[in-house]
Amino acid sequence: MNYAFYISGKSSRLIQYLSQFYEQKNLEIKLVVSDSILEKELESILNQFNIPSRIFEYKKLLGKTYKEKNRTLSDRIMYELDAHKIDYCLSFGSHILSGVLLDKYKNRLINFHPAILPMYPGKNAIDQAVCAENTFLVGNTVHFIDEGVDTGKIIMQSVIPLESFFSNNNDYDAILNLQIEMLDKLLLILEEDRVQIQDGRVKIIGADYNKSNLYPFI
Repeated sequence: MNYAFYISGKSSRLIQYLSQFYEQKNLEIKLVVSDSILEKELESILNQFNIPSRIFEYKKLLGKTYKEKNRTLSDRIMYELDAHKIDYCLSFGSHILSGVLLDKYKNRLINFHPAILPMYPGKNAIDQAVCAENTFLVGNTVHFIDEGVDTGKIIMQSVIPLESFFSNNNDYDAILNLQIEMLDKLLLILEEDRVQIQDGRVKIIGADYNKSNLYPFI
């Protein structure tokens, strides 16, 4: 499988994954596409592993509106995915992908969202969850990208009690760092071709869907 990443900003989770796991894995990460200038640390890691990158600065893209700029960005990403013969593109990006890209790469574009969907889609998801009344759990969702905003079919989720977030001094990394393990497991099941869609839902072949947990532990 050939993989690409679409990122925005620091992309700390991708940096940590590459630093901790990439040398141990037999993976083909062929491309990183960013809508902003790469952080020096990420640039250094990509050079170390000979992973090419393409930068399309969002503010310089053609388009007068966000919608037009998102379409331009999506077209640029699609061109690069085609050129590098990418099987799956994983997104830590902050802009909404649209246009022909979504049809051509249906069920091959995967997003990491910092909330338990379908609750709290869109921007500032962690703040939405933390500030909401009766929120007990927070976490992350990995899902396919479709035409909506964080409405694609869910592949996997991670959760922690909200109290754990508070006990970590409201540090967003207490939630976001769960995405590193999720990325590792996602790449594993993609490599093994275990992700299927059955009856409108994603099914991971061989996964255990019967385990449950009680919060708080009593």
